Amino acid sequence: ARLLQSGLIRPEDLARKYAGELHANEVMLLAYYIAAINIETAYEGLTATDGHLGDYESFEGIVLTDTFQLSEDDDPMDAVFFPRNNARADRQKTLDIRVIVGNPPYSVGQSSQNDDNQNIKYPTLDRSIEQTYARRSTAKLKTSLYDSYIRAFRWASNRISTSPDGGVIAFVSNGGWLDGNTADGMRHTLAGEFHHIYVLNLRGNQRTSGELSRREGGKVFGSGSRSSVCITLLVKKPGERPTDGAQIHYRDIGDYLTAEQKLATIGDATVESVPWTDVAPNKSADWITQRDSRFENLIPLAGPDGVFSVPSNGVKTNRDAWVYNSSAASLQNRVQAMVDFFNGEVDAFAAGDVQGGTVAERARRASAFVDRDPTRYSWDRGDFSRLATSAKYELRPEMVRDALYRPFMRQHLAFDRTLNNETYRLPLLFPANSLERNRAIVVQQTGPAPFSTIASDRISDLVVVGAGNPTFVFARWRHEEPVPGSLLSSAGDGPTRTSNLSPAGVRRFREAHGQDISDDDVFAYVYGVLHSPEFRETFEVNLKKEAARVPLVTERADFNAFADAGRELLDLHIGYDDVEPYPLVEEWAGGSDPMSEARVLLVGDKKMRYPKVSDTATGGKVPDKSRLIYNEHLTLSGIPLKAHDYVLGTRSGIDWIIDRWYVKTDKTSGIVNDVNQWGLEQGEPRYIIELIKRVVTVSLRTVEIVESLPKLTF
Repeated sequence: ARLLQSGLIRPEDLARKYAGELHANEVMLLAYYIAAINIETAYEGLTATDGHLGDYESFEGIVLTDTFQLSEDDDPMDAVFFPRNNARADRQKTLDIRVIVGNPPYSVGQSSQNDDNQNIKYPTLDRSIEQTYARRSTAKLKTSLYDSYIRAFRWASNRISTSPDGGVIAFVSNGGWLDGNTADGMRHTLAGEFHHIYVLNLRGNQRTSGELSRREGGKVFGSGSRSSVCITLLVKKPGERPTDGAQIHYRDIGDYLTAEQKLATIGDATVESVPWTDVAPNKSADWITQRDSRFENLIPLAGPDGVFSVPSNGVKTNRDAWVYNSSAASLQNRVQAMVDFFNGEVDAFAAGDVQGGTVAERARRASAFVDRDPTRYSWDRGDFSRLATSAKYELRPEMVRDALYRPFMRQHLAFDRTLNNETYRLPLLFPANSLERNRAIVVQQTGPAPFSTIASDRISDLVVVGAGNPTFVFARWRHEEPVPGSLLSSAGDGPTRTSNLSPAGVRRFREAHGQDISDDDVFAYVYGVLHSPEFRETFEVNLKKEAARVPLVTERADFNAFADAGRELLDLHIGYDDVEPYPLVEEWAGGSDPMSEARVLLVGDKKMRYPKVSDTATGGKVPDKSRLIYNEHLTLSGIPLKAHDYVLGTRSGIDWIIDRWYVKTDKTSGIVNDVNQWGLEQGEPRYIIELIKRVVTVSLRTVEIVESLPKLTF
């Protein structure tokens, strides 16, 4: 309808275009009828003469269809109920389509198995993605390449590739593919299939926080999108594919712009008027931000020549509200009820399912059979296979562990492969009932947030440094089960505690700086050098797109300095509950008595916050980060501003306290996590207050250590 009204089509061409050259697809029945009416009404208005509407002409170019399904090899069109529609669809499939315009949907899959709403699969289209975008991607996890909007790029590219006269694709889409690590194969492929690529990046990524979020500016579609948005034009000239790759023309809309400013900027823009910057991709298919090639020469943290023998990911539960809690008693009650419910579903399914078949077939029937009430159980993919084999769950005492859920927030965790989506190799690093504490360096894998690392002496969550930023766990020790029948094993032998430092990795440090370097020295050095501001700044892009590596410094004195700093940082970050609290001032509201009223020591269901003060420069309100409103009874003051310089991911240590330490009710399940119980069950009603003071101490000392690190020469 907009195209008809745009004036781009000459009046003498309008009837021909309307009758045979314009096409539209819609999958929802009501939207299909509304679209048809809008298009037909627009055409009537354009053909009016002397104030009278022209003759009604139905629009034969619209098809009720799933566009992706239309191109599948075994497209199951309904020949009985929609014969006329099918004729339109069949005709469209044979046409020489050269221009495709759209705003593809953004959907990578259901957020929870309880939704029972998996994305439709498109075998032909997905095979095309597998053979192009996925094949050329360096990422291990490629699920996001089957997001609906990326499917739209692949479908449209396939559709116009059949035309010898080339074509144009114009999409308004999620902008995650522009710089995402998983989409490197997509960028490689597009650059090889098109002659010109124009990208106008409208930003607006709200999956960040703090200054990063403010720089991204307003959300282009308001509340309808938290993702970045970009406008992409893909131009294929007639004839062969480009021999030297596409000419890529890029424009960033700019920082700190509101949605209205962005829309005003593009409202009058044309391809000719936009001041494009030509981009020369590197061999990694980086377009926007390009990594430093020297990174390849650093020492990997894992691998044959890496520092550590056995890495792991953090635990991924897929049901955090159910298996994490501040109260050990509440957690055990909740998980026991969860186990009982699952076992009841096992019995009910076994009694009613008599069809037999493979485990996969039974699992599909189990998925359709179960009660998906989200207040009774949180379903995960693995549950259905176990249910199909009549496997039952149990809650054993050793499953309840302490875990580092977020920075400066430990939680009780029901840790077991049946209760968690993935435990990876954590049982090897942190076995149940181990009498010896292990230590681990937890390193952000890749992600949009600034690189960060934290230390832990217990299991840590996959996204301990924030959603969207998964982590690797590199432990000092691992525990190996004895090999049955070996000469050195005997009955009753338990796991053997072994250094998790790779001999090959340690050898590189010894060859450079002396044979007296120990595994402990290397472990501490890694943690110290990962805190180097020069290291993080130099390899900022690499650390967002690749697994972390560490430099080998040129001088032994520098190695010793980083190792000494690493040892102190390890002690500080692991032992944060034992450091001396910083002497913040406790300002109690009139009538509040912390000595006799325990309730005034507790937090409620609202986050702590900084009070607002007037900015002398702008006159606006800004947060006073020297003071923290704990609850209606207490304000803590005297926070040194320098304490906010210690940042993990997108938040300072103090901001992590604000973000996590409040009573939270899970919207889906109704489960309450009362964070006050962490301290109360330990007999420490002032735990959260003292934690804030301790985090200030940890933050200040961390900043001091980092500032004292030697210049990085490697």
